[in-house]
Amino acid sequence: MAISIHGEYRNSKKSPWNFERYQSNLECRMMDRLEKDPHVVKWMKRHGITIPWIDGQKHQRRYVPDFLVEYEDGKKVIIEVKDPSRLDSDDVKRKRKAAEMWCKQRNMEYIVATIG
Repeated sequence: MAISIHGEYRNSKKSPWNFERYQSNLECRMMDRLEKDPHVVKWMKRHGITIPWIDGQKHQRRYVPDFLVEYEDGKKVIIEVKDPSRLDSDDVKRKRKAAEMWCKQRNMEYIVATIG
């Protein structure tokens, strides 16, 4: 299981905000990766996207994905960072399916990233 740390990622060159909050070491590492990627033009956690999904008890839920990323070719991608041990959870699978459909409707891509 990933180590859960919380903090602020400051002075990003590619986020429109002067800081972004992370809720895990995995998210912080993804922020570093996005900052260093020469093809990434912009990324943010505070993107305002919420995706509706249905849980195992048929209740409507709302899912806020981790990152919205824009690449130099104009492609927009939602990236969800997950510990590999959680990929097979039913809720993660349901959220992923909902997010993939949401992105497809908007000509975007959805990626689940595991950072080792």
